[in-house]
Amino acid sequence: MKNPRHILITGASSGIGSALARHYARPGITLHLGGRNEERLKEVAAACWNKGATAHATIVDVTDALAMERWLQSADSQSPLELVIANAGISAGTGEHGETAKQVRRLFATNIDGVINTIQPILAPMAARGRGQVAIVSSLAGIRGLPSCPSY
Repeated sequence: MKNPRHILITGASSGIGSALARHYARPGITLHLGGRNEERLKEVAAACWNKGATAHATIVDVTDALAMERWLQSADSQSPLELVIANAGISAGTGEHGETAKQVRRLFATNIDGVINTIQPILAPMAARGRGQVAIVSSLAGIRGLPSCPSY
């Protein structure tokens, strides 16, 4: 979709998510920014407001399916979403000792279930409107695994 005006981004409090929010921020754009770090998320939202965008910052954990569904429904009712970017993700590994089972479960809950929790609630509304796009951010580790964190 060219020139989306209503955009939702997970993992917007740092890294790629923060950069995407700042990239899209300009007058006429509504951004729904989700993340877990309130202080950093507020900084990103403020930077977007300063560029003329309307930015809504929401503290949300992508592993919480119900919270994600509520957030997506609320955002979509405020401004029908045209682009949803499932960006939130984490890495794991402890160097030479690999990953613990707890780290692997947390990684899968965020990086896989989190994507499902982000895109599933918006698919039907977008389909009903006949417009909208979903983008899923991935890692280069998908091409070449990392020996210190094989599950990633």
